[in-house]
Amino acid sequence: MFITVTFIIIFSICRINVRKESSTYGIYKSIGMTSNKIRWSITLGIVILSAFGVLFGVFVGVKLLPLVLENILSQYGLIKLPLVVNWGMSTVVACLSIVAAGLGCWLSTRVISKTSPRILIVE
Repeated sequence: MFITVTFIIIFSICRINVRKESSTYGIYKSIGMTSNKIRWSITLGIVILSAFGVLFGVFVGVKLLPLVLENILSQYGLIKLPLVVNWGMSTVVACLSIVAAGLGCWLSTRVISKTSPRILIVE
C-alpha cells in the first residue's frame, strides 16, 4: 500500500509540474532536445531526490525513532524497548519506493512525447 501511495503521489505531482512547465519543455524540444531526454532528466531528478529521502528516512527510522519511542514509553513504565528491524524487508521496500517514484514520474511525463513543441509552448 505504501508503494502504491508513493506512485500515485509522485505521478500527480509530476503531472501537475509538467502541465505548469509545458512551455519550458516545448522550448527544449524546439531547440533539439528529444522527448526521451527531457523525460529522463525529469525522472532522474526524482529518482535522485527519492534516494536521498530513503537514506534520510532510514537514518531517522533506525537512529532517532528508537530514542524517541524509548523516551515516550519509559513514561508508561516500559524501560527497555525491544525493537527488531528486519533489514532485508526494509531494504526491499526502500528500493521499491525509489522504483515507484521513478516509474510514476516516467509515466506522468508521457504527455511530453505525445505533444508537439508548438502546442507545448502555446499552452
